[in-house]
Amino acid sequence: MGLANQGITPGRTTLLEAINVLLENIGEQPVDAFEKEQIQDARIAEHTILELHREGQLRAWSWNSEEFYPFEKDQATKEIVVPANVVRFTVDPYFYDGRFILRGQKVYDKLNRTTKLPDDIKEIHANVVWLLTWDESPEAFNRYTTIRAARVFAARVMGSDSIVKYTAADEQAALTELMRVELDQSQPNALTGGRGLGPMPTYQPGMGLLRGVYGGVVIG
Repeated sequence: MGLANQGITPGRTTLLEAINVLLENIGEQPVDAFEKEQIQDARIAEHTILELHREGQLRAWSWNSEEFYPFEKDQATKEIVVPANVVRFTVDPYFYDGRFILRGQKVYDKLNRTTKLPDDIKEIHANVVWLLTWDESPEAFNRYTTIRAARVFAARVMGSDSIVKYTAADEQAALTELMRVELDQSQPNALTGGRGLGPMPTYQPGMGLLRGVYGGVVIG
């Protein structure tokens, strides 16, 4: 790397840079402006990255999923049209008694067998997973997708076991870093209450006394 390049402030990995990682992994020259290139391998590389980028988001991460997201009914059509970038739509089966599902991009009323919702339904809340673009996704996820796509791309284009084995270790390292970032951001806690509730304390010495005597009365 030249001194001029070392002086450039590093930023997020662009989609073009990710495509070039795939090309270099099979010994091809990188491209400068993909939109103007007609290189078959470059097009396949782009399709491979975007395919795995979409697939990886179906897992539902802290950064592309939301709970109890409101969808308002259009008063003119009496329908709820869900945005096309919603790849998972799940309503609370206990709150709605399994009545509403997503059919195509519209909410379907299984009770009345129609997408035309009754007047008493103004909006529906659902747990959703959004399909985000490359630039909207975290760097750690894009990095993992790039390394994974490099392995898949090499296998599809070259059929080379040696290249696949070489990138498998990198893929595992990128996944480990992605999971670390995910844990830092999601802060999972088995003792956390429900929505709007704070985490329950893991240990309260004073509560142990309640198992013995409370106000002079043995209760435990």
